[in-house]
Amino acid sequence: MRTRTTRHKPSKPTKDSTPASRYAAITTLGVLSLRTPNQAGAISLTLARANQWRSALALACATAVVAAAQDTTAPARPGLSLGAALVEHPPTIDGLLDDTTWQDAPIIDAFTQINPIDGDPPSERTEVRLLYDADTLYLGVRCFDSDPDLIVARSMARDASHDSDDRITFTLDTFADRRNGYIFVVSAAGGKRDGLIESTRTRWEWDGLWTAKTRVDDLGWTAEIAIPMKTLSFDGTVTAWGFNIERFIRRKNESVRWATPTRNSGVAVMNDAGEIRDLANLAQGVGLTIKPFLTAKADLSSGDLKFEPGIDIFYKITPSTTAALTINTDFAEAEVDQRRVNLTRFPLFFPEKRAFFLEDSGIFEFGGINQSPRPFFSRRIGIVRGQQQDILAGMRVTGRSGGLRFGVLDVQMKDSPDLGKKNLGVLRLKHDVGDESSIGLVATNGAPGNRGNNQLLGFDYNYVNSDALGGRVAADIWAMATHDDPADTQGENDNPYAYGGRFSWNADPWSLFVFAAEVGKDFRPRLGFVQRPGTRELASRGSYTWRPEDGGWIRSIGTSFGGSAFTTLGSEIQSASFDLPRVTLTTDPGDSFFVVALADREKLDNPFEIVDGVTIPTGTYDNAGWRAGFATSNARWITVQSNYSQRGFYNGTRKDTFVSATFRPTAALAISGEYFLNEIDLDTGDFTVRTARTRAIFQFSPELSWDTTLQWDNQSDQAGLNSRVRYEFRPGQEVFIVYNEGFNVEDNQFESLNRGVTVKLGLTFRF
Repeated sequence: MRTRTTRHKPSKPTKDSTPASRYAAITTLGVLSLRTPNQAGAISLTLARANQWRSALALACATAVVAAAQDTTAPARPGLSLGAALVEHPPTIDGLLDDTTWQDAPIIDAFTQINPIDGDPPSERTEVRLLYDADTLYLGVRCFDSDPDLIVARSMARDASHDSDDRITFTLDTFADRRNGYIFVVSAAGGKRDGLIESTRTRWEWDGLWTAKTRVDDLGWTAEIAIPMKTLSFDGTVTAWGFNIERFIRRKNESVRWATPTRNSGVAVMNDAGEIRDLANLAQGVGLTIKPFLTAKADLSSGDLKFEPGIDIFYKITPSTTAALTINTDFAEAEVDQRRVNLTRFPLFFPEKRAFFLEDSGIFEFGGINQSPRPFFSRRIGIVRGQQQDILAGMRVTGRSGGLRFGVLDVQMKDSPDLGKKNLGVLRLKHDVGDESSIGLVATNGAPGNRGNNQLLGFDYNYVNSDALGGRVAADIWAMATHDDPADTQGENDNPYAYGGRFSWNADPWSLFVFAAEVGKDFRPRLGFVQRPGTRELASRGSYTWRPEDGGWIRSIGTSFGGSAFTTLGSEIQSASFDLPRVTLTTDPGDSFFVVALADREKLDNPFEIVDGVTIPTGTYDNAGWRAGFATSNARWITVQSNYSQRGFYNGTRKDTFVSATFRPTAALAISGEYFLNEIDLDTGDFTVRTARTRAIFQFSPELSWDTTLQWDNQSDQAGLNSRVRYEFRPGQEVFIVYNEGFNVEDNQFESLNRGVTVKLGLTFRF
């Protein structure tokens, strides 16, 4: 008999009776060795040279693992609950849902609408079935649709947003701590996306090995999903995991959810999730994953050819603690950066795109800081002054023990004649406080772009309350300090401190955000990112969204007010900008239009050369203007986004035009283009900046894709071509073929500067 969704008091997890002596840790000045009596062998992690800082990292990590045996009882989880069914014969993952084993699986079918009408019944029925065995968790989803010909299924790419498609999103809290978890997305076309939920943030950079197949039929569409236990970290003593699932119907712009279906919550809010029960005797195997790879690089300009083998090794020291080792690291498959022309006097921030540094990167985040001042910015490793530098080896240990989460990263760079030997490291500790909050520490060591050394130490406190002030409140406070080697310090080192915090409140239809920070003029995190040292920053934004009950074609009208300001440490304004206000109208299908009034102030204490030959003199500049734009719904086979602004700019004027379009006629093809135009008229000179980017993606299947990007800007008069083929012939077994070419562009003529082909074969073996 099938079991329907029921409400009940969650069962209390079984306590871990393992004595604290189960894990023994042995530390020396240079080596951390972790041994588990119930596992064969041991893993030894060599942390380069034996100095005090690295010894501190080893000791902290060892302490975390020793604490792994401390007993913690997961908090009671309110809301919906479902018992999972143990199966002897697992279903075949083909998207058909025709295996007889699905017939006896427990069913979730009690969904509630979130959008467009919060709390209404869904317009279409959804059924979710759950099965498991010792090695795998299985989900079977039937998305009924009264008009299956209108199902949008055009996104098959791995790790795409899938915003254009009908899709399902589900989450797992495998530690039942109501804070963190995993998130998985499956589109109707079979596209997959996954990530890590880190308290108030979702880290889409994580990639796990799992399988999903979909089918569109006369009843709607179906999805079959298998998630191996080896892909997940979990507490084996906890038999009830947090779980939630949400369905999105693209053409109706409708969202329905199982647990806590309100706009003030979200599918990724683990504190509000339901649960799946009776998950017992789960197996992770030995916990060893080996990923050897071989890279062949051909320089077509010089004719050089070289082969570079490498390996990544992952070992689960405990079910919740993973050690990772990379040797002769190669990033040939990493996506290229988007070309941008800097029209400010401050450095631009580019996100990390390299897989080794993206995996488990959430543990190293600090203070809720998005960009600056970040204590640790992984792009500092292996990229020095814009040039790639070889990484000989890297080690990372991440995990948790009870309420403590920790991360240790240590990387050895290839010796450089200019910089010498460079060993770089970071330690991060976070301990749970209360139901959803945490307190933490971060420490870094290393100066990848300088001959000397540098250290940083920081502390942060993160407060989260999902049931405060009628919504959800999140706040952070933090403080950091840096230290340079005396021989490497340029100038004074009197104020090497930074501190600040942020506050956010979301209680639909209201929201509020505030950020404040002070960054000392001598605060130099050589492994981090600081955009404007010697300043104070204040930013805030508030919004209200009106959703008319009978608005016809209008879904919502949003208004927001916001601004930011940078001052000197003496409180003299250097930069300020304001939106007064921004109004956004969204239609029922998902098209949107906006208009915003702008005002800003810039004070230059020194002349600023914005482009070659054009210098802006010192002075204070007050300006105003406006911006307007629109974006069509992602449900359309062709989507267009555009905006235009006109405003004062220093001692002149500036007009900005942006246009982008994506043509997606089928799931197999997506062609997009972007064009930026900046027309600037200053007293000291006029100039125009043009940047263009076009991209074509051929998605032959979810496992085989060909992605080509061409970028150009008129300031460098250079263009770059990146063409990448990816084929995953089995989960974890991949081949990449990458072609890169750079061009000089003059008088509409393309002159090749460099050409190269890289072929990379990567395999995965799990034990």
